[in-house]
Amino acid sequence: MKMKIGEIARRSGVAPSTIRYYVREGLLPKPEKTNEKMAFYDESCIARLQAIGHLQAKRYYPLYLIKNILRRIDEGLSPAEAEMIETAVFGSSSKSGDKLLTTNEFLAATGLTKSQLDQARKLGVLVPFTASEDKPRYDRQDVAAGRDAIKKLMALGMPLEDLAFVVESGKKIVDAEMKLRRKIVAGKSTRENVLITAELTGIGDFYRDYILRRLFQRRVEQNIQISLAGPKKKTGRKKISES
Repeated sequence: MKMKIGEIARRSGVAPSTIRYYVREGLLPKPEKTNEKMAFYDESCIARLQAIGHLQAKRYYPLYLIKNILRRIDEGLSPAEAEMIETAVFGSSSKSGDKLLTTNEFLAATGLTKSQLDQARKLGVLVPFTASEDKPRYDRQDVAAGRDAIKKLMALGMPLEDLAFVVESGKKIVDAEMKLRRKIVAGKSTRENVLITAELTGIGDFYRDYILRRLFQRRVEQNIQISLAGPKKKTGRKKISES
């Protein structure tokens, strides 16, 4: 059934201006226009608006992630399956009680200055939860990185440029992981792809941390053993003088 925007707004509880905004952002299908002043929306927009409201209010998803979820639903996934894949990848800010912070809120929470934040973002050692450049949003992991890592390292006198190796190494790891994922999901259906990707994400999060932590521990152990052994004594044969 086709409806005017006023009826859609009344039944969904969403203002007409917001409905038009969602259309422009691609979250809702474009209405059928009979003339410049008359447009009709499909009744399915009501359920779609309710889904958007749920994800915003209960999951704290930004609109671009909601758009991903809706796209997956359009591809045939159930709402639970569509949400599962986004939660697996972007789950840090989907938990009830979490709130995405604006730049000013992030600065207040971390104690960083705006110039320090700009430098960290430019170098890639801090990556906001949302990808929007004009209105980035930060989650609790961003706050922890800014407050408990970047700020403390700078206080110790470390230039942020010295962390460039982390970013470059991280990019190589992610590229390799994506290549492996593509190999595993090749030929799978959309639903199988989603389930496998969600599982691989969890495994990757664990294994990445596990390997790096173990490598670091072994290197520290080696350094300690070398330190305890002390400097090696130089050995050599004494020259025997001829009588």
